[in-house]
Amino acid sequence: MTARRLSPALMAVIAAVLWGLWWMPIRTLESLGLSGAWGSFMMNAGAAGAAALGMVLLRISPRIAIKTALGAALVGVAVSTYSIALTHGDVVRIVLLFYLAPAWSKIIEWAFMGQGWGWASSFTLLASLAGAYLVLGGQISLAAFNLGDTLALLSGVAWSSGAALIFTGGRANPVALSFITALSAMVIGLGFIRAGQGQAFSTGGIWVGAGFGVIYVLPILALTLWSAQRLSPAVITFLLTAEILSGVITAALFLDEPFGLMQAGGAGLIVVAAMAEVLKSFRVSSP
Repeated sequence: MTARRLSPALMAVIAAVLWGLWWMPIRTLESLGLSGAWGSFMMNAGAAGAAALGMVLLRISPRIAIKTALGAALVGVAVSTYSIALTHGDVVRIVLLFYLAPAWSKIIEWAFMGQGWGWASSFTLLASLAGAYLVLGGQISLAAFNLGDTLALLSGVAWSSGAALIFTGGRANPVALSFITALSAMVIGLGFIRAGQGQAFSTGGIWVGAGFGVIYVLPILALTLWSAQRLSPAVITFLLTAEILSGVITAALFLDEPFGLMQAGGAGLIVVAAMAEVLKSFRVSSP
């Protein structure tokens, strides 16, 4: 693995660990009276405002290729739906269902980006689906799905699609991309609020939410989007599965949520699926 490849990979892993803690500010804002989509909306509002200010102060060009901008907007859809999903289900379950994204990323690369489909791809897909089956406790009927589950899956698809567009589009400053992502997440969050997914609103939580956006959300978005321009959708998505470790461990320690042998086995399969494709990719690219 070259140093040029290692740097964005390391940044992606750091971002992943921070993503795994995403449930903490969401649940904190819920306790302060910002329920449903309100927490996500305020966090992304803070991130968008800070990104806009940074673009002005640093004189960052707002010119971004349409494909890249659309990819950043889709990542915003993923961020918003993932955040709202965390208010409707168990953290462990939501995190693991989102990480069917590696399977979606591999399918997108094969179907639309001309990438080959080998044994590692088949293993990744089957192991991811088997892992999801275990995470769901062996229940795969539509009746077993709740809103949080559905949003987690939708978030994974949106992320995979957005990452593909960002990787194949033109390069852009990560702060400018973060602004588009946060703005898109705000729009999606506002839609959920108008649809009734934000019944409780507290002025006391507004500034806390915006503060989380500045010091937590914006750095994560910048790290993730910078890496997404340099790593293929499948590789960066697989690297981001480090979120599973930080998310599952912290949720198990601080929340009273079910996490038995089936969930542990499912998490293991999803991580193994991720590592298979990542190791294959790095081995092929090594001199």
